[in-house]
Amino acid sequence: MPNTPIAHIDLAAIRANFDLARSLAPRAKVMSVIKANAYGHGASQVARALDAADAFCVARVDEGVQLRADGIDKPILVLEGFIDADELEASRIERLTPVLHAAYQTELLKHSQHSDLPVWLKVDSGMHRLGFSPEEFRVGMTTGTSLNVIGVMSHLANADDPSHQENRDQIEIFTELTHDLDVELSMANSGGVMNYPTSHLDWIRPGVMLYGGAPDSTPDDRLKAGMTLTAPVVAVRDVAKGESIGYGSSWVAGNDTRVAVVGIGYADGYPREMPSGTPMLVNGKRRGLVARISMDLTFVELEPSDQILPGERVTVWGEGLPVDEIAGCFGTIGYTLMSGLTNRVRREYGD
Repeated sequence: MPNTPIAHIDLAAIRANFDLARSLAPRAKVMSVIKANAYGHGASQVARALDAADAFCVARVDEGVQLRADGIDKPILVLEGFIDADELEASRIERLTPVLHAAYQTELLKHSQHSDLPVWLKVDSGMHRLGFSPEEFRVGMTTGTSLNVIGVMSHLANADDPSHQENRDQIEIFTELTHDLDVELSMANSGGVMNYPTSHLDWIRPGVMLYGGAPDSTPDDRLKAGMTLTAPVVAVRDVAKGESIGYGSSWVAGNDTRVAVVGIGYADGYPREMPSGTPMLVNGKRRGLVARISMDLTFVELEPSDQILPGERVTVWGEGLPVDEIAGCFGTIGYTLMSGLTNRVRREYGD
């Protein structure tokens, strides 16, 4: 076993999460979101595992181009569309479907030789990140468009909070804008899939739920961990009462104790700011971090009964230790941790 962190990717679990999404929206088609290297899980590997998906979503043209190079042939939507003529041409060549969200994109496409390229339009129903305003959309659709628009989508800003009134407002705005259009419609991200059936429409776009992350960052028993991150024990050290360990001498032993020095750090994507007390699993038992996280190493305080040797592995998050819980210790969300893993972390795949 190598002296490196390993992200064990459970493709069967990802398929089970996909099946859950489909069961919650049985009349909708599914665009599986595999942007950002499938949230750190490996975009091409996940795409091949999700053969039941009707389409895939990425954020950027380059991501779609790479999937085509890796042999992925299903429809691919590019959520940010193209930014210039080169990306427009790449979208045409690689059969990518851009999502247009701004006037400069529509003008670029209209004045190109490929104005018949199939596209989706994005409406800003309230998130105010990307998308045509309702007024722009009404004018554009009322006056007619020479573009080959096959779908219209929007995005929920507060789907992680089922009680938030903005969700209902956005769904109402989007429904009013699109109710008489003869195109495909999509609004539901993972939170919409799980919390708002009225957002399901023609297509759902599950993302984080595919990988076992809950949209509201509260662990959900229906979701299976798509990734279990483990790391090797590099050393086991005795620390006397009153001695400190790590940079800054920020942690001082209150009693004679032992610590496991674990081979993972912020260069692997494990945040330096992770606080003491954050759990890892040592032989299946929860043990807390101590001291400051280094570039390559982290300290875990052991109990007297713990028997663990260099070369054995501890669980950082995943099976038995939800990534959403670990993210909560850091005041962030599971997306941040999964997608933030660096290339130093080895991926291993299993069904």
